[in-house]
Parts: sequence; C-alpha cells; structure tokens
Amino acid sequence: MVAAVHHQEDKKPATATRKRRHGEAATGIRQPSYLSYLHHQAMDSDCLTLLPSVCEVLADSTLLLHDDTSLEKLLDCFKELITQKDEQYLMQYLPYLLQFLQSITKSQTVDPSVFSFSLKLVGLLAAKEYSFTLLEEKGVLEYMFQPESWHMLELWKNSSVRYGWLQGLWNMLQHPQSMNFFCKNGFIKLLLHLQNDKGLFITSLTSQILAHILNSFMPVVLSNSTKSETPNCCPVSTEFVSVTKEIMSHVAASLASQEQAVIISALRLLATILTECGEPLKRMIWEHVVGPLEVLANAKDDSFTLHIIAVLQAVARSPVLIQPDCRVETLMDIMLFSRSATESVQCAAIILQMEDCPEVLKWKATDVIMLPLLCASASPLQLHEPDKLNGYISHLEKQLSLKAFCVCLLTQSLSGIAEHVCKKSLTDIPVQLIASSVIKLLKICIGHRPFTLLEAGTFPHLIGCYKVQQCSIDLLGDLTVYAESMDLIQEAFTVLLQYLQYPGTHATVLKKTHQATLKWLSICSPSSDLWRTVIHELFQLMKKHVCDGRWEVRDSTLEFITQLTANLKGNSKYTETLHSSGMISVLFTSLSDLEGYVQASAVAALGEAITTSDVCSNVQEKAVTHLLSILSQDTQSFPHRAAVKNCLSESLFTPA
Repeated sequence: MVAAVHHQEDKKPATATRKRRHGEAATGIRQPSYLSYLHHQAMDSDCLTLLPSVCEVLADSTLLLHDDTSLEKLLDCFKELITQKDEQYLMQYLPYLLQFLQSITKSQTVDPSVFSFSLKLVGLLAAKEYSFTLLEEKGVLEYMFQPESWHMLELWKNSSVRYGWLQGLWNMLQHPQSMNFFCKNGFIKLLLHLQNDKGLFITSLTSQILAHILNSFMPVVLSNSTKSETPNCCPVSTEFVSVTKEIMSHVAASLASQEQAVIISALRLLATILTECGEPLKRMIWEHVVGPLEVLANAKDDSFTLHIIAVLQAVARSPVLIQPDCRVETLMDIMLFSRSATESVQCAAIILQMEDCPEVLKWKATDVIMLPLLCASASPLQLHEPDKLNGYISHLEKQLSLKAFCVCLLTQSLSGIAEHVCKKSLTDIPVQLIASSVIKLLKICIGHRPFTLLEAGTFPHLIGCYKVQQCSIDLLGDLTVYAESMDLIQEAFTVLLQYLQYPGTHATVLKKTHQATLKWLSICSPSSDLWRTVIHELFQLMKKHVCDGRWEVRDSTLEFITQLTANLKGNSKYTETLHSSGMISVLFTSLSDLEGYVQASAVAALGEAITTSDVCSNVQEKAVTHLLSILSQDTQSFPHRAAVKNCLSESLFTPA
C-alpha cells in the first residue's frame, strides 16, 4: 500500500516531489510511511487527520497494491482500535471507515486484496453492537456478506476474497444481533459449501466458525425446553435450532458421501467440533455420526484412517461418550485390528489416553502398543487375548521385517509406552518385561546381542538405527520411576556403558545416554561396588569423549560432567575419583576449545569441579586465572557469560 501512495504522488507536480524529498508528501502524509506511523502511534488524535487519506488510497481502484502485508498491518491497527478502545473513541473514526466501506459497495473495479481487507474490517466493526447497527442500517453488512451482491465482479472466485469473507464472519459473530443476522440471511448454506473448498486454510477456518456457531447456539437449543436464560447467548429461536440440526445433518451426510474429498473434509470438521465443543453437544453430534463412522471404519480404506483416528482422539477424554449406547468401544475395537500395524499402534495410544477407558479395551490397546517392542526384541508375549491377536502378530512381524515400517512401528510403540510409564498407568504389564525388552532391543541396535537365525533374517536393519536407539534410551531412563519393581540395574548400566563405548553412537543418542545414566545412578546406592565401578568407567570414557572430533559430543559430555558433579557434590568417594582420574586437567584443556559452546560448557564443568570439597588452593587459583582471562575477551561470547556466572559464585573465591 505504501507503494500505491508513492505511485499516486508521482503524478503530482514537481513541487510535490520536492516536498516529499524533504519529508512531507503532497497529501500531508509524513514519510517514509504513514502506515508505519499509524501502526506505532496506536491510533492517537494525529491519526484521525491521517485516516481520510488512507481510506482514499484504499478506495482508489486505479492504484495497484503490491504488498498485502501493508493491509494486514493496517488491519491490526484497526483491530487494536476496535477491541481496546471505548465506544466514544471509536465513534470519531467510524464516519471515515463507513464512508470508505460504502465506496467499496459502489465500486465496479475493486481490487480483490482490498475487498478481502474490507470484509475483515467490516467483521471487526460489526463485532461491536453499536457499530453493527449502523452498518446494517446503511446496507453495508448485507452487501458485503451477500456474494450475490457482487457476483458481477467475479470476486468470489478469488480465494483471498473467500477467506476474507470467512474472517469477517468469524470477527462479527460475537453477539446476538450478529447471530440473528447470520441466521436471517441463510449464511449457513454458504458456510457448509465452503467446508469442501480446495483451500486448506479456508476449510480449516470454516470448521472453526462452525464449531463456534454450535457452541453459541447449543445452550439456547438445550434451554429451549426449560425456557431458561443463558448469559451471553442468543435468545431462543427456531432458526438457531434449525441451523444446529443443519450442521449435524451435513456432517452425517458428508460422511456417507461417495466422494473421498467430501468424506475427509467432514472428518476434519468433526474432529474440530468434537475438540472444541462441550459435552452435551458432543453427545448430540456423536449420535448423528457414529453410524457413518462405523461404516467408514469397516470399509478399511487407508485414506480415512488417520482422520478417523483424529476424531477418536477428539473424544478420547470425554467421559460422556464412554457409554455402551455410544458404541465408542466398538469403533475403537474396529480401528485397533482392521488397519495396518502402524495405525493400530496410533489408535492404541489414543485409547490409553482415555480417562474412563473400559478395562477390556484398555487391555487390547496395551497388547497392541507393546507388541512391536516384544516382537522386535524376541521377548515372551504376555497377552490378554492371544487368540484374537494371532493373525495380527503374523501381519506385524511382516511389517517389522521391512525397515521403513519397522522404524516407524518401534518408535511409536516405544514413545507410547514411555508416555504411560511416566504416568505409571501401565499397571497390567510387568515393568520387568518392558525393561528387559528395551535392553535387548538396545543391544540389537549396536549388534551386541547374539542373533538366532530367524532374528538375523528379520531385524538386521535395526543395527545403527539411531531413531530407535533414541526412543529406547528415553524409555530406559523413564523406567527408573519403577525402581522398586526391577532388579535389572546392572543390566541397564551394562547397556548404557556399551553405548558410551560404541564408536558409532550418534551424538544425539550419546546425549540421551548421558541423561539416562544420571537417572539410573540416582537409584543406585553410592556404597555399592556397582556404583563405584560405573563412576570409574564413566570418567575413563568422558576423557575420551571430551576429545571427540564432533563438537556436539564434546559439549554434551561436558554438560554431563557438570550435572554429575552437581548431583554428587558432597559425596567424598565421587570427589576423590573426579580428582584422581585426571579429569580436572582435561577440563582446563577444554577451556581452549575452538567451539564457543564447548568452551562455555567447560567453564561450567570446571566451576562445579573446583567448588567441591578438598580442592587444593593452587587448582582454584589456576581456575580463577583462566576465568578472568576469558572475562577480558569478547563480552558477548558464550564462554564469557559462563565465566561471569561462575565468578559470581561466592564459593569460587573462598580459600580451600
């Protein structure tokens, strides 16, 4: 829009051009941009004199607007004006805005971007009842929101105009008058038509508006029988009841359509409505759609699966739907065993999120989410319904034999189990079984577990698979919340140390291994031989990792040393091992690392190390000298900031 103003000024005489060069445009608008001025001055009194010129430029169809961002910024200014100021303040500006909008209704050559802007602006203004009334009296509302009024301009074909119409409607529908206007003009049919638009943003916004309308109308519909008044709702009207029924019937009919695109669009709308609407409304809508949903689920068309799962996810936490007559359990049971293993695991994870999940369904979901891990690790299958799962297991093993499916299945399974381990909600599965299976899987992933002939032919693609390794390490660390239920501490440390020793371990996996090791050390007795052995081996490995060619490894190793020292500060055996291992010397060397992040981590690690007990004074003095040297360098560097933090530590300057 700024470019448009400049274009208009270029038509002015030379005096106007000279005036503009000195900072003042011929129109009286200050440069470089009146729009920027509007945006930053928050619509003060000076802007009131500016507004007519702005509206004049916008209404001039001969000017080309090269930057739609300018219109969005201007719209933000108006939004701030309308939503944050009182009625009297807004009334100063309303005549200019009304004049501009009336000129748009009479224009035969309006630019689509300006028209879209106008639709959004009308919606913002109409969100206030006093300006809504004025816009309705002037005929602006009816013109702007009735596409038939401007069909000769062919504006509706432009997606930005359709989106502007929706955004304007969304802005406007905030009070009973606007709801009445919506019903009276039959906009619901056009709104439902846009639900099948080719534009994803358009269909998404349509879904949001339909959910908003249902939420606004439903208290009225529900109170119709009792004649009770509900605050902030529309008065009881048969039109509202009709609109609500029309939306629900539209969703049900679309789900039964023969067109794939229409069905997918309806499933997306249903997921939005069920996510955003209250319980009574969810129950009413579910009664309309459960039949068509069961038909779609039984059709076994993979193109619908993810969308049906999204619908199930939207109702998963709704207690009112976990009733026999709602048939949710039946639908979820169908989805569990009638799809690919990947989609079955997704559905199982959703079922386990349900607060009042029936026990039988929970057992089935637990079996499904556990099976990829148990099959891949050749662990015993402890199932609740082995007979029903026989065919599923055969199908699952075939998918696990393919790398692409195997990785996806295992990461979904491991992540799903980890989520419920953290909540301690997998009460029916022995935690010992999960832990031993994860440890086996981790060994398979680095080739340290002897394969049987069958395993060698089925899962060789797991070796070196860092995605599976990451999820497995995360789960192994999370299992420490069940420390009292396990006797696998030694096996856990064995596999964690193997990953720290393995030369091909991915940097991210290595960092996760550090975190998991910290968790297992926290449940291991410091007086045990195992604890002392692990600490000794860790220091030998850390000294190597601090010299690794990958800066990410050096950085995460130093962070690990910092956390380990902080957690075990006061433990004399740890302090003794720390200083006798030669690690302090390694930390001093790391202060000269070429990578700033690593230097900063070295500063933090050294700061923790030298503030432990029994540190000789010459070591502290040497450390302070290094830190002061870093402080004299670039004040914006990461090492500098870390040095400041450490130097502010009172214990750093306390003689040992």
